[in-house]
Amino acid sequence: MRDQTLNLEKRETIIKEIQYWRRSKLLPEQYCDFLTNLYNDEDKIKDSNPVSLQNLQQGSIKIWLFGFGIISLIFMISLYFSVFPWPLQIATALCVLVVCYGYSAIYRDRNQTISLLLAGVGSVLTMGFGLWMIALHGLDPDFWRPVLIAGCGLLWSVLGFTLRIGLLHYCGIAFWALLYAGFSGQMRPEASMLELELLWLPLCVLMVWLSWLLYHKVSGVSGVYLGVGVSLWLMPEVDALWLRQGFPDWVSLLLIVKIAAGLALLFIFRKKWITWVAS
Repeated sequence: MRDQTLNLEKRETIIKEIQYWRRSKLLPEQYCDFLTNLYNDEDKIKDSNPVSLQNLQQGSIKIWLFGFGIISLIFMISLYFSVFPWPLQIATALCVLVVCYGYSAIYRDRNQTISLLLAGVGSVLTMGFGLWMIALHGLDPDFWRPVLIAGCGLLWSVLGFTLRIGLLHYCGIAFWALLYAGFSGQMRPEASMLELELLWLPLCVLMVWLSWLLYHKVSGVSGVYLGVGVSLWLMPEVDALWLRQGFPDWVSLLLIVKIAAGLALLFIFRKKWITWVAS
């Protein structure tokens, strides 16, 4: 019985390693499929997801008590957070975020769905707790909201890069771009269209260059920077039309032209950037 348990544990470890090879592109997809089918035995390998439907159906009292505790904790925080002193509010928010992002990192190799869900919940709570505390304490929103945006952008960029969660990484950089747009709007509210192009297009080129560079250095992140570069390609027109006032109607036509030009460039260089994204 002991030898059978050890064999199952070894088989489970091998399958997790194959899944890591698949995500890291260390082996071709067909080889990973072959190895997975070779070692995978769904009837014998235990379910590594503790909150799966199979475990819930088995009636594990630990799982049900864990769920009850989590739901009770959420309601308690929601009801009494506003009456906590501010040090306890900060400590509570940090504990919740550490739990969400920590378990997201733990389940990254075990169950990607749960990992992404926890990362998403943690990201929403980061913004939610920040805005809630700004409103509760009557803080100056003109100062603290940009600070919150900068903090969320930095946190999400670091976690997205570390955990290889592309959407989280992209949102972190997008928050910094939003902060950059607000700062430039305050400094140069009367900027011309040419100035806006000069404000955003160098960043677009920088992001695309980083995508190419990281493709050769780090796996799993070059697609994020390519997506950011594509977004920044359209930011001068978006900045003029939605974040500023007084620009002529031909800016909308310019936006359409740049969309067409961007699609044409993506089509021409499709073999290169698809390789970057797939890395």
